[in-house]
Amino acid sequence: MTLESVLDAKSLVFVMGSLLSVAAVVRFRPSECRLVAEAALPVGLIGFLIGVISMLAAESKPSQIAPAVAIAILTLVYAGIVRLLFVDSLKQDLLEARSLLGKAAGTGGLVIMMIWAMTSVSPDGLTMFWHPHVAMVITGVALLVFLIGRFFDEGYATDWAKKILGLGWLGFAMGIVAALSQLSTSTTLGPAIAFSFLSLLYSTVVVILGLIWIPQAMTSE
Repeated sequence: MTLESVLDAKSLVFVMGSLLSVAAVVRFRPSECRLVAEAALPVGLIGFLIGVISMLAAESKPSQIAPAVAIAILTLVYAGIVRLLFVDSLKQDLLEARSLLGKAAGTGGLVIMMIWAMTSVSPDGLTMFWHPHVAMVITGVALLVFLIGRFFDEGYATDWAKKILGLGWLGFAMGIVAALSQLSTSTTLGPAIAFSFLSLLYSTVVVILGLIWIPQAMTSE
């Protein structure tokens, strides 16, 4: 393994730009670095999913496969390194009181980094990453989980990061199962694979936005 094999400018810019946007929410204060540690792995997962989706879309354009593979793998590596560096900050408390301007700036920076990553590695730009049906299904199931939790459990308003990621993984598994049953039908195989990866992508994005805006509801605190 050489140094060049683990260096990719786009992956590094995406991870660092996204996490700096998250850090801006707490004004880069070392005493509140837990938010960065909590967001590191979801940011890496978003980069991975962007890369995988772009790679699947670039089958007819071999020159764009390598950049997509790089951002898929190396964003996870870089995000994992950041998580390890900030792992001790997970003992800190997540503070709810943050300025609206800081939250808006962090959200804007994160959205800009995601749009940049999607358009820079995907042959079809943002259209590859938008599927209204997936968004509606995830939103509907999340609302159902919320209502059931509110009825049965007084702690329904906490630990939403795990619940939302669970929905994402459920959608991913359902999409893969549907794709395996339709391998011989190319017209329905694509939508099934899209549902699997996009459901996980959307849920991960929601988790990071939730950590920015309602951090205590996203954790078990």
